[in-house]
Formats: sequence, C-alpha cells, structure tokens
Amino acid sequence: MKIREVKAYSVAGPWVDLCFVKVETDEPGLYGWGEASLPGRSAAVAQAVRDLAPLVVGWDPLATERVWQRMYRHTYWRGGPILTSSLSGIDVALWDIRGKVAGLPVYALLGGPVRDRIALYANIGDSSIPSVLRERAAAAKALGYRAVKFYPLIETGGTDRADAVDVVARCCEAVREEIGADRNFYVDFHGRLSAGLAVQIEAAVRATRPAWIEEPLPAEDLDGYSRLADKFQTPIALGERLFTRWGFREVFERRYANVVQPDVSNAGGISEVMRIAAMAELYGVAFAPHNPNGPLQSVASLHLAAAAPAFTVLEHLFDSVDALAQLASVSPRACPDGTAALPQGPGLGIDLQEQALAARPSSPFVWDLYHADGAVQDW
Repeated sequence: MKIREVKAYSVAGPWVDLCFVKVETDEPGLYGWGEASLPGRSAAVAQAVRDLAPLVVGWDPLATERVWQRMYRHTYWRGGPILTSSLSGIDVALWDIRGKVAGLPVYALLGGPVRDRIALYANIGDSSIPSVLRERAAAAKALGYRAVKFYPLIETGGTDRADAVDVVARCCEAVREEIGADRNFYVDFHGRLSAGLAVQIEAAVRATRPAWIEEPLPAEDLDGYSRLADKFQTPIALGERLFTRWGFREVFERRYANVVQPDVSNAGGISEVMRIAAMAELYGVAFAPHNPNGPLQSVASLHLAAAAPAFTVLEHLFDSVDALAQLASVSPRACPDGTAALPQGPGLGIDLQEQALAARPSSPFVWDLYHADGAVQDW
C-alpha cells in the first residue's frame, strides 16, 4: 500500500480560516484526514502541504515515523509555524489511516486510554469588561463546564496603562464570583505583557486563584519567563506558539512552565505532540493541548488526551460547535458534566465533508489592532 495523493484545503471557518489535509492511498476508499490550521496563514500552509507532497507520495502510509522524519529532515528550511503546520496535518492524516487499517481508534495505537473521560474547559473569549465575562462564564457553567478561560486583553505597551492591573483584577474577581469556589478559571494574555507588568498582575489576581496564567510574555521571550518563574505563585502555561520537541526543550529543562500547550495542528502532529506529552510527564509538567480551531483538531486532541498520562484539561470553543458541524461528521460536544467521551470508531473517528470544504475557500484573515496613538499593537 502506498500514498497516492495529498490534498490541502484552505477553508473559511466560523471565525478564522482553517486548513485541512487529505491523504489518499492506492487502496480504494482508504484515506485519512488531518488539520493544519494556522489562522491568518491557511493559504500559505495549504501550499506548504502541496510542497511536501513529493516527499510523501509513494511511501507507506503506515510508516508514520519514517514519513515524519522524511518530511522534517529532508526539508532544508525546517521548523517555524508554516512548515511545521503542514507536516502536522499530514502526520495526523497518516495516523487516521493507521487506525482505519487496524480497525482501532488512534488512542489504542498510542498505548490505549489512560482515562475514561476527557476534562474540558470553555474558552469564553476576550473582554476587559467584568459584566461581559460574568455573563459568558454563567453560560458555560450552565452547560456543565467545570472550568473557563478568558482573555482580559487590555491595551498595554509595557507600562502605558495606569489601570491595567486593576482592570484585570476586576475581571478575575467577577469570574470567580460567578463560577464559585469549586470551579477553575484560566487567564490568557496572548503574550502581550512585559515581565514587570506580569509580576504586578499576578500578585493582584493571586487571591482569586486562577488555575494558570497563560502566555503572559511573548513566546520568544523565554529568558523573561525565568523572572516570572521566580516571582509567580500562580502556575504558568505556555507553548501554543512553540513547535516540535526542540522548541519545548528549554521550557522543560529550565522549568519555565507548569503547563505546556502544544497544538497538534502546528507542533508536529500526533507523532510529535505525543513525544512532547511524554517530556511533560518526565518533568512533572501538565499537558493541556491548545485547541481553538477546527473539528478535526479537536478530535485529534481528544485522542492525545486519552493516551497521555500528563494530560489535565482540553480547550473547547463551546459556542462554535454547531458551525463546525457543517464541515464534519463529528463536532465534539461537552457532556453535562463538562467532559467529553473518548472518540469512537477506527482512526480518528471523523470524516470531513469534502464538497463543503471546496465550497468555502478562505479569504485572508487579518488581525488589526492599534494603540490609542495609532501604533501597531500585538494581537
């Protein structure tokens, strides 16, 4: 059996552009799906998938590790978000094929499930208005979620906003008051803060007991995280913008994070994220996959969560489930207890509607954000 063709689709999703990969074999009706979504760059990733195809076509789809090594090492310009996302999408599709051939779910091929249910948290979006976050947290709580994450994305240029600390503190207080003492919340800053401001904010919100503070600093400022590790009492989460085990090595070795968040669509696929999860277990760090995009990313993440001992909780965009269901046979939903069941069926257990993908070509998705004086601000 050989890989016959690799296809890529750049698709308009509910709120960002998505990228899907289909790997077809020379066995009639046998194919696999992967997701390589990198919002704002889906067309570039789709082209990178096509560029990788000559390294993949003609090879055994069951030899996932050999194909992974070939894609990674035979691409001289390796690494980075676009190239690693393209590799990731193909790798996920190959695991889908492996599971279908074996007649088993992917997590069974990863050693079998180590848990019966997958804990989820609801991503309730960004706002710096406490009443808005309170309302969204209440909606998630009513659906059964035991945890929520939000982004109090204040405008910051390091130290330019005098009320920054108070604004974030009020948001955290509102969410804690709404969800009660027995649920968790997580605060995500998209890497916008300076180390000094992050230290001040953590001290101010500590009493509200956030379960983690996510990406307080830019992903590339790993040295800055050494300062936070010494000052924070709240756990630090990072990793959605890091790629492969080599990108995470320093995070583990220098103890910069309590939680790592690799993305199966960007960090190297199922093969590589399972290795990163094993590193997390070795270093006593929690594994909480980044999962904000398409339905196939969600299902692949559920398989990883089922098999990885270090797993703790999975991100879930609860308000886009119905929209994503238009693209796929499965769009994971939370059960009344705020968990997800293990995926069913051979492979990933999901099929995409190829005609629907072709009918929804993406247009460039642009994040546009500025400071009050017109200067460009980090998204």
